[in-house]
Amino acid sequence: MSKLTDSDILRALLDETNEFESQNENFEKKSENDSDHLSIQSDINSEFEAELPCLESDSDDDIPLSELRQNRASYYTGKDGVTKWQKEQYRSNIRSRAENIITHLPGPKTVARNKMSPLQCFKLFITDEMIDEIVNCTNEKICMQTISDPKKLETTKEEMKALFGLLFISGLVRSGRQSTIDLWSTDGTGMDIFRDTMSRNRFGFLLNNLRFDSTATRSERIQPDRLAPIRNIFVLFIKKCQDAYIPHENLTIDEELVAFRGRCSFRQYIPSKPAKYGIKIYSLVDSKTFYTLNMEIYCGKQPENSPFAVSNKPYDLVDRLVQCVSQSSRNVTMDNFFTSYETTEHLQKNHKLTVVGTLRANKTCIPPVFKKNREANSSMFGFQKDITIISYVPRPRKMVYLMSSLHHDKEIDSATGSKQKPAVITFYNHTKSGVDMVDKLSRTYDVSRNSKRWPLTIFFALLNHAGINGMIIHMFNNGIEKNKRNLRGKFIRELGISLVKEHLNTRRQNQKLPKDLRTRISRYFGNISENLSEPPAKKPNTMQRCSKCPRKKDRKTKYSCKKCYTPICMEHADFFCQECGNFDTNDLNLN
Repeated sequence: MSKLTDSDILRALLDETNEFESQNENFEKKSENDSDHLSIQSDINSEFEAELPCLESDSDDDIPLSELRQNRASYYTGKDGVTKWQKEQYRSNIRSRAENIITHLPGPKTVARNKMSPLQCFKLFITDEMIDEIVNCTNEKICMQTISDPKKLETTKEEMKALFGLLFISGLVRSGRQSTIDLWSTDGTGMDIFRDTMSRNRFGFLLNNLRFDSTATRSERIQPDRLAPIRNIFVLFIKKCQDAYIPHENLTIDEELVAFRGRCSFRQYIPSKPAKYGIKIYSLVDSKTFYTLNMEIYCGKQPENSPFAVSNKPYDLVDRLVQCVSQSSRNVTMDNFFTSYETTEHLQKNHKLTVVGTLRANKTCIPPVFKKNREANSSMFGFQKDITIISYVPRPRKMVYLMSSLHHDKEIDSATGSKQKPAVITFYNHTKSGVDMVDKLSRTYDVSRNSKRWPLTIFFALLNHAGINGMIIHMFNNGIEKNKRNLRGKFIRELGISLVKEHLNTRRQNQKLPKDLRTRISRYFGNISENLSEPPAKKPNTMQRCSKCPRKKDRKTKYSCKKCYTPICMEHADFFCQECGNFDTNDLNLN
């Protein structure tokens, strides 16, 4: 066991996605055109063409007087006529700036440092308090049906955890969307752990009745709050995420789309995303470890005069998402939907956070001269005391604009060779994909099942995030062995089995269940209730015809199978030792 490093965490998290990538080739192609990647602006927008000088003339007479004065001045002026950018960088009066100097070591906080097992790490985010609330709300829904059908029994805390465990195991074998008929099949294609934990009807019944708020008061609460059916659980989950972890110096803000095609007033259509239709969630993620710190569900415009009514403008979204890391001297990387001069200045002054992000070409803070055609691989820089703006030409008539309050010079990344990319672009490319990787990891072992209820879909997303965050805490606390593969798969396997074990133990002690089922369940605990090494059971003073011998032999026997009680002679009996009759849960066939 060696000391954990950031590269080890990154390698372990991405290890399982290699196989998954081959099944989702379109994901990378689509993401290249997404707004969260470094977008290359197309031909110069028509709204700016009137301002551009004629490029074919070398005479100063053809250049507008205002632009000619600006070219000779020591600064650039934005399109708004107010924002000014120095052509040369400011001379620093201090040896080093205070950006990205964090005062606490990244990693688990005190409450999470002693959590060693996958189940303990998972419970940091899906706590017993949350499970109790889910059980109470679910039982309230079930009670409405027991009047007409007394056989529909209420659920318990241990059964609810077993349900979550089966969801993780189905995600492990990538069967989240598979029919439950196949998962519970007895023809050899099903999975024993599903049949051993609960019946297929019970599994479907629990999912259909799973609730996260009181149905009795929902109609009253949903009037001022569209997210009332999931609000309390979602808020508790976010709080637990922030209470358990200290992030690294670089964070990412972006949007993810949780796949959903049912009825929902705030369902979104984003053709560039893999899911295309779904519920949009804005996230704040650690760029190094992909730990999710904060999330906000986009639910459109809340009713007027509602205490939950908030602005959905990018400026306000960013302001709310960074509250948990305010005054921490960290950097936030964003795409051109979130980045603006006002947002960058606000985070710098009020939150003590730096920003690196792409800019849309229509931002008025960009000087018109930055949009002029230049030779390929050329860059222009504009400087203020705390903010830098960059224009880069990757190829003729294509422009890329970036803004950074972290970089304050004209540094060019020598590793880019002839492309001569500014260091700001290299940094942006290195830190931009935090949320995209969380979405990719979630889809690798997705616990989601087809549902027409959007609160259940959001809860599936919370389980996926809990699995990722839990593994990050687990790796920090336990370290990881060098070159050990499929760590996340093993983490989810152990988590799923740990969640169902308590319920399995209860079923094992239920004498009303078939004896062979209780025998199978006993194997998950490393022992067997019956001694399989003994010869077939002997029934005193009884002789029965062997079920395997031909009838003409008419062979009588005193023995019968201990599992199915079929009469059998010693010729057709096999013997097993304790080791062969037993097996470990790690040998379970989950494939």
